[in-house]
Amino acid sequence: MIVASLENFMNHENVDSRRMDLHRRIALVLRKEPGLVRDFAERLRSKLATARSAAVVSTILTLWSPLQVIRSLEDSSEQAVRLRQNSPFVSLLPVPLAYRLIE
Repeated sequence: MIVASLENFMNHENVDSRRMDLHRRIALVLRKEPGLVRDFAERLRSKLATARSAAVVSTILTLWSPLQVIRSLEDSSEQAVRLRQNSPFVSLLPVPLAYRLIE
């Protein structure tokens, strides 16, 4: 029973669904404070400048308008899925909520 539950939990579709829910909540925070998008771009660029995925996300955060970033967090496109996989936004949520959504 536990194995079946774990398999269901680890199911790629379930992981994507939880990640989408998490980023919808993040998008709500960003809608209230869109300037945070630029703050995260700067933080990401300074911390992870050597990682390719971080560079891509940093570029998106720098070049896209805050509204484009917010919409992509809620979108189901392949590009949006990649953005959520490398998201710097999780730290916007209160820790208990972030852990609950990630688990």
